[in-house]
Amino acid sequence: MPPAMKVESLMSTALVTLRGADSIAIADLEMKLGSLRHLPVVDDKGNLIGLLSARDVLAGLASGKKKVRVGDCMTRQVITVTPETPVPTAMDLLLENQFGCLPVVGSDGHLMGIVTETDFLRAARQLLAEAEPSVWEWR
Repeated sequence: MPPAMKVESLMSTALVTLRGADSIAIADLEMKLGSLRHLPVVDDKGNLIGLLSARDVLAGLASGKKKVRVGDCMTRQVITVTPETPVPTAMDLLLENQFGCLPVVGSDGHLMGIVTETDFLRAARQLLAEAEPSVWEWR
């Protein structure tokens, strides 16, 4: 049986990140410019300290407060994976928790990447195309 594919083969490493002190307006702009739904929040050393979703941004903007910071809105208890996590394990985490993404961190907590639902869909499409090429020829 072949070894399971690892998260490192799917994760994105060109990341847009935020700091806890950034304004929610900056987060909103970054998400709109990059067509992103999740942004990792890191400290000065690049360690993951939270995750900000598009829903978090909307809630922060709707609060009516003038100076809402990312750190006030982000999720602090973030489930993460490592580059060595088998893809099926990561998929199970997404499905069981109804997450849209999983930050990928090293053993020291340093943010290394992110893997999203879209990454898994791309991989599934590729595997299906390889298994049944004639079904995918119209593309």
